[in-house]
Amino acid sequence: MPSVILGRVDEFPPGTKKSIRASKTRVLLVNVNGTFYATQSLCTHLSNPLFTGKLQGYHIWCDKHWAAFDVRDGKVIELPEGMEKLEPLKTYPVKVEDSKVIVEVPE
Repeated sequence: MPSVILGRVDEFPPGTKKSIRASKTRVLLVNVNGTFYATQSLCTHLSNPLFTGKLQGYHIWCDKHWAAFDVRDGKVIELPEGMEKLEPLKTYPVKVEDSKVIVEVPE
């Protein structure tokens, strides 16, 4: 997987949730207490953008139907009302080198 520089660490303070294009993949980059995580940018329910949702601790809430996911591993934390199953989010490795936030995404 290619590595893509998303920006400098100081551009993404704690609490940040931002949708960013990384090569051919759009990712949701979040900063939780100084640790960065990257997931797919759209909810797996109805493809709503997740950057508009609420980030609370390690959980991102889709503001369309209130599905919730753990940004560390993409696992579903809460299902939309009436649903019995929902696909987890794809996650992507993130590292910080020389004050740059770098994500690894598929080609």
